[in-house]
Amino acid sequence: MLKRSLVPLALIALAAPVASQEAPPTWSSDRPDGVAPAGVIGDRLLPAGAFEAQYRFRRAKFEGVQVETVPLEFVDVLDFYSTTPFQRSDKAYEVQLQYGVSDDLSLVGVGAWLDRSRDLIDDEFLVGTDVSGVSDLFVEALWGVWDRDAIRVHLHVGAEIPIGSIEERGDLIDSSDQVLAYEMQLGTGSFGVVPGITAQIQNEFATVGAQVRGRIRLNDNDRDYRLGDEVEGSAWAAYRFNRFFAVNAGARLRTWGTIQGVDSALDPTRDPGEDAVFSGGERVDVPIGMNVYLPEGKLAGHRLAFEFVFPVHQDYDAVRMTGETGFTLAWRKMF
Repeated sequence: MLKRSLVPLALIALAAPVASQEAPPTWSSDRPDGVAPAGVIGDRLLPAGAFEAQYRFRRAKFEGVQVETVPLEFVDVLDFYSTTPFQRSDKAYEVQLQYGVSDDLSLVGVGAWLDRSRDLIDDEFLVGTDVSGVSDLFVEALWGVWDRDAIRVHLHVGAEIPIGSIEERGDLIDSSDQVLAYEMQLGTGSFGVVPGITAQIQNEFATVGAQVRGRIRLNDNDRDYRLGDEVEGSAWAAYRFNRFFAVNAGARLRTWGTIQGVDSALDPTRDPGEDAVFSGGERVDVPIGMNVYLPEGKLAGHRLAFEFVFPVHQDYDAVRMTGETGFTLAWRKMF
């Protein structure tokens, strides 16, 4: 309850300067709140001919299980499945490259290396599995449709290219060298389109932004399934204390549909993660972070960002792992 009560207060405190001040005549990204929080991709266009490199490290932890919004004891899960996941950790090492084709068009590419680990338990044993490798490649075009005074709006037209593995194998409690659960695979195996829109407004003290993106899978993969379509919405407010430092807070909603089809190598009675039925859900996270910008000196143009993320709402259609805290650390530099 305390976490939830602090969220609206934090947003109001950060957004108040925007509501109470007149907007400047033009937008400026040459300030710490001029870019979005660390967890937001494709937040702004680049000037024509500009190139930007960005590195992000993300970590998410899962512990425990629940169905809908109700936490479950592990022994209760074993009434329906022969094993149950105990904990899971996901790490992503992302590289993003962006180029400004014109002032109204930027191209973005994102590649990632994933490390995933998960522990399974039954009445007597615990076994851990680990996988690592490249994930799917993401590319998109950002097209500016509104740039007037201190308001900017652009559209996203993106695609997911399935280069990540969906053949990851490991040892389970009751068998060895088995195809791992859907959530332990590195890619989707399906081509996808990623439409979206981002809007931001800025004044002398702060920036407020919002982004909505979808992920629509177009085909069944080589293992005869496709992950459910997704929608993610983000809203943030960032307040700058000076030329170098800004803090931000917001909310992030992600909702996804049920897996279509079934991987015949998986056993839906063995592990909730192998059960594709009613695998949809939704989650609301609250990110709180800071941005650091170095406008001058030998490190001029370098940006560092950090955000800490904790869930305030999780609702899963069937038994799934409960998300715990996570964080994102990012560096970026425009040339």
